Amino acid sequence: MAPNSAFNTVQFEPEFRTRLLAQHCFVGTPLFQDSFDAAFTAACLQSGHEVMPAPTGRRFWDVAVDGRKISLKSTKARNLRKNILHISKLTEAAWIQDCRTAALRRDRTLRLFEQYIGEVDVILQFRYFSQSQLYELVEIPVAPLFEQIMSVDKSEFAADGPTINIPHDKNPPDFTLKLDRSDSKITISNINKDVCFVHGSWRLADQTMQE
Repeated sequence: MAPNSAFNTVQFEPEFRTRLLAQHCFVGTPLFQDSFDAAFTAACLQSGHEVMPAPTGRRFWDVAVDGRKISLKSTKARNLRKNILHISKLTEAAWIQDCRTAALRRDRTLRLFEQYIGEVDVILQFRYFSQSQLYELVEIPVAPLFEQIMSVDKSEFAADGPTINIPHDKNPPDFTLKLDRSDSKITISNINKDVCFVHGSWRLADQTMQE
């Protein structure tokens, strides 16, 4: 665990690790999606954090911990890159199909992210690297990254399904915003790990599970 992680406590890490091992070694599948959400919530409760699940039907976030609204994501994609993060579906956006102009696409995108920033404090992504049997818990800051979208020029939204590096004059960019027209969703890719925070990592000592 990172020394300055809010989850670096004598209660959180053992509880989370126990549930990770139980899922990975005994159930025989990676800690992922619902099992990750349950393990994270249980570990927060065990360590004395105030935990409030999102109300049924809440769109953007999953759980509030000590008042911070968190979107929980997990991935076990085989093409994971060590220093780059990817969120294949940040949120649904059915309106993408109906937008026919750059101005309308920009307007709807900015409105969505204004709402998202107003409701979500952080994204936590739990990543599993199958070849190295490594898990890591990474925090993606919401406001510092997504507020940059507000200054993207209309011309960047000219394509039907635009892919926009943000900021456009930085190499590598902090992240890439994609309006996925085929699946009506917002994808965030190429997230530079340098702008994120790694709370902790867990590596299995041996090959206890073969995928």
